[in-house]
Amino acid sequence: MKYEIESKGKFKMIHIIGNIDTESNTKALDVEIGKIIKKGHHHFVFNLERTTYLDSAGISIFIHCLCDVQENNGSVYIIAEDNQVRRVLEMVGIVRLIKTFPGQNEFLSAFPADTRNN
Repeated sequence: MKYEIESKGKFKMIHIIGNIDTESNTKALDVEIGKIIKKGHHHFVFNLERTTYLDSAGISIFIHCLCDVQENNGSVYIIAEDNQVRRVLEMVGIVRLIKTFPGQNEFLSAFPADTRNN
């Protein structure tokens, strides 16, 4: 698993590339998210368009982030295409907790003022 973090206005967009399938490869991302939150950023978008596999280790990243940012009126969103990764999110019920968009363009259209880079 690799990841890239990009600023999109008030959001930190985290692009996750490859398989999210072990606790060891999600630990670094979890630590990185914690550092970003400590710096005062509380709005995240997980872009899973290039994620090829997702299991409970990946689900835990989203839940930890959601719990951490809610204390500061933050937000978490997920971008997931209609594929196996999206079906896992739906099956475990994450889509009821975290608003999920089918693509990056749909997310950006939903938050035009909040995603503009100044």
